[in-house]
Amino acid sequence: MPADDTETTDVAALRHMAREFAEGFNSGDVDRLMRFYAERYVDVNLRIPVQTHEQRKAYYLHVMKSRGIRLDVRPDEIIVEGDLAFVRGTILISRSDANSGQPDTTELRYLEIARKNSNGAWKVWWGMDGAVQEYEPARE
Repeated sequence: MPADDTETTDVAALRHMAREFAEGFNSGDVDRLMRFYAERYVDVNLRIPVQTHEQRKAYYLHVMKSRGIRLDVRPDEIIVEGDLAFVRGTILISRSDANSGQPDTTELRYLEIARKNSNGAWKVWWGMDGAVQEYEPARE
C-alpha cells in the first residue's frame, strides 16, 4: 500500500477516535471512550500522571458525574510517524452556568501521543492539555 494511503487511513482513524471520545463522554458511555486508551496512560496534568486502564476509567467516571458538561474535541493537526502519531487540537468544554443557565465554555489545547498496536488499532498512551492563554508581546 502506498505511504499516502496508509497516512490517510491512519489520520482518518485518529480523527474518528476524537469523535468517538467526545460522543462517549457526552453520552455517559465510559466504555466507548476507554477503548482508545492503552493499558498504561500518562496524563501529564495529574499529580500522579501514570495510570492503569482501570485507573483512567475511574478518573473519567468521576469527571462524568458532573452534570451538564459537554465536550467538543477538534483535532487541528495529526502527524503520523510510523507506528506513532501526534495529535494536537482543541477541546471545548461547555457547562451550564448555575446562575444564568447560559452555557459557559472553556477552551483547552491538547496534545496526545498514540501508538498503533500489532492489530493495527491506535491507542492513546500519553497526553496533556491546558487552558488557552492570551498572550500579548511586550511593547518596546
